[in-house]
Amino acid sequence: MSAQTIGLLSGALVAASIIPYAIRVYQGKIRPVPTSWTLWSFIGLGLLLTYRSVGAGANIWPAVFGFINPTLITIIAASWHEKWNRPTPQEWICFALGIVTLVLWWFVRGDQRLSQWALLLALVADLCAFVPTAIFFKKEPEGDRPLAWFIWGVGCFLAIFAITERTFANYILPIYMVVGASIATLLLVIPRIQRRIPLKEWM
Repeated sequence: MSAQTIGLLSGALVAASIIPYAIRVYQGKIRPVPTSWTLWSFIGLGLLLTYRSVGAGANIWPAVFGFINPTLITIIAASWHEKWNRPTPQEWICFALGIVTLVLWWFVRGDQRLSQWALLLALVADLCAFVPTAIFFKKEPEGDRPLAWFIWGVGCFLAIFAITERTFANYILPIYMVVGASIATLLLVIPRIQRRIPLKEWM
């Protein structure tokens, strides 16, 4: 199977991962905070721009939908009048890192070697935003559903095999996303197994 084909399959999966999540948000069974998901969108834009600059090709789809998916969730959550919380100090730090990432990308976007530093900074911002999410999943696993995270992780895993330019920068983003999705999935699945929660509550 060619890298392009694997890349398209990866893209189809990461795109599809938003469907069960969006449905549950629409139904009110998952109640995302628009403030947090706006942050995910902003950081996702930084990841997309920097990942493209480091030479991503067929493997770019996780970065594309890393921006599109949270943007859609933000729109759905906002349209259902979810509460916009005041950003926490940690979220302000993430916003600041996102701004620095975009500024740095603008100046180094023509240099593939230097662009990887902007990508790494964007990953730090994303990790900063993911940690409180993981803590929330640990404390309140019923507040989210694992299916979307699992599909996302599989799609990102396939993107690894779509890489044609074998550089550290090309590998770091999908690997990071696979690890993050795996952690999120496990934090949501293990309590469901322990409590024998019906499968319909996993989706």
